[in-house]
Order: sequence, then structure tokens, then C-alpha cells
Amino acid sequence: MTVTAGRPLRTDPGGDDREAAAALDRAVAALRGLQAPEGWWKGELETNVTIEAEDLLLREFLGVRTAVETEETARWIRSQQRDDGSWATFAGGPGDLSTTVEAWVALRLAGDPPDTPQLLRAAAFVRAGGGVAASRVFTRIWLALFGLHPWSELPALPPEVVLLPSWMPLNIYDFACWARQTIVPLTVVASRRPVRPLPFAIDELHVPGAPPPPRASRFWRLADRLLHAYERAPVRPLRGLAVRRAMRWVRERQEADGSWGGIQPPWVYSLLALAVTGAGPDDPAMARGLAGLDGFVVREQTEAGIVRRLEACQSPV
Repeated sequence: MTVTAGRPLRTDPGGDDREAAAALDRAVAALRGLQAPEGWWKGELETNVTIEAEDLLLREFLGVRTAVETEETARWIRSQQRDDGSWATFAGGPGDLSTTVEAWVALRLAGDPPDTPQLLRAAAFVRAGGGVAASRVFTRIWLALFGLHPWSELPALPPEVVLLPSWMPLNIYDFACWARQTIVPLTVVASRRPVRPLPFAIDELHVPGAPPPPRASRFWRLADRLLHAYERAPVRPLRGLAVRRAMRWVRERQEADGSWGGIQPPWVYSLLALAVTGAGPDDPAMARGLAGLDGFVVREQTEAGIVRRLEACQSPV
């Protein structure tokens, strides 16, 4: 056997060897065709429709949602619905209540009537799982932003946490990088309790009288009650200092591509925090953040039309 241009070849190759060599050439050509001009390879990071639903809700909150973005995104969300009316958190997985709540709200935002077969099945799935009260905290935060869930029934998230020194328990550096970059802007949003009403309600997703399932130990429930008491009458100078410190922290950590941490959760909550503290579309951090999201958009032609979805993160290798 001899080696030519890095490829082992038989001296008298037979048919099988020629087919293998041709397959290798095709594979190499395919890989080279997928390489980015910068030198890396990058595949799509697939996720679930909460990313697209929250993108529409974010754009609605910021006042920048367009009809084209909405319809293309709604088309993608519809295409991912399971036969039982739910949406899953991963391909082939079981239906997930919180994901289904967010998808339902996003499709209502896109103009789908609640009595369509798709939304009727989705609402039935949510009610069977305990309704909105049984959904995750992040889902209920998104609902609260639009007056669809009371802020008072969410865990207290005081921005004063950014003032804790690094040696104290539960300071922001006790959390992973992506987690603290999510928590800090979220405390600012929660402290302002903004509400931008939508032209529809979500009565179809509620189970009357259903209590929320227990989510925390007795210690954390007590701590939450104390924090809620503080939220009703915060120390104003301390609250103002905490918000200013938090927003300076957020702005200092925006990446060159406009993201925060290169991942969706801190990115969208940082944009929300900017908005509730007065940043408009022309604010440099806001403009970079929104422009950066466009680089995470995947648009694809399907039989139903163009669909639009977002990657939650990108990993060039």
C-alpha cells in the first residue's frame, strides 16, 4: 500500500476501493463546503419553542415586533406541536406544561383564535397538568410582564442581592456565569414589576381553585415571605443604589456580538432590564443586543412557507 496526498491507496485498486475513495472525496468536499470563511464549523443548536415564544414576547414588550417575524415564527411553533396538543422540551420528548403555555400565548399573540383545534388541544393539555399555576417560575414571569399573572405571586427577587459581598452566602458569584447573568437583570425587572397589557386573556389555561404545587422547602418559603414584606416597603436609597449597580454590571458584561454570555436567558432578560430602566431602541446596548439576535436566527423554506427559529446558543468549533 502506498500513501498519496495523505490518503492510503492500494497499488491496484479494485472496485470497492474506488468507491471508498470516491465517498471520501465527497465527504471531504462536503465538510469544506460547510466551513465558515473564518475557519470554523458550526451546526445548528436545536432547542424547544420557548425560545421562539419568548422572542415574540420580548419584541412585543419592546415594541419592535413585526408582522413578518411574527408569522414566520408562529409557523415554526405550529409545526412543532405534538398530537396531544402539547409542545416538548426536546425532540421526541413528552409534552411539557410550561413550554405549552408559552407556545399557546405566542400563537395568540400571532393572531390565532383560541377556538382553533390546535389551541383547544393545547389548552386542554395545560389544564390537565394543573394550569398556569403549575408552570415554571420563568413562564409566569413572562406572563406577568403582560398582566397575565400577578407579580405578587412570584418569588421576590430584590436587586439588593448585587450589593452582597463575595464572602456572603447567596451573593451573585455563588452562581454559575450564565445563572448570575440571568439573575442580575431579572432582579431589576422584578423590582419594577412592569405590565404591558395584551388584547387577550388566558382564562383557557387556568384551573379554577387549583393551588400551586409546593416548590420549595419551609426555609425558602419563609425567606420568600420576608423578602415579599421588604418588597412592599423597600429602603428607597438602597433600592436605587442596587438598581444602578445592577445595570452598570449588566452593561459592562455585554459581549462584542451584542449578547450576554452568548446564550438566550441572560440576553433577553438584560434587554428587558434595559427597557424597564429607560433604554430605548437607540440606546447602544439595546441596539447591539437586538442586532445580535439576528445572527442567531435560522430561516428555512418549508411546504407551509418560510419558518423562523432561533438558536439558544452557538458553538463554533
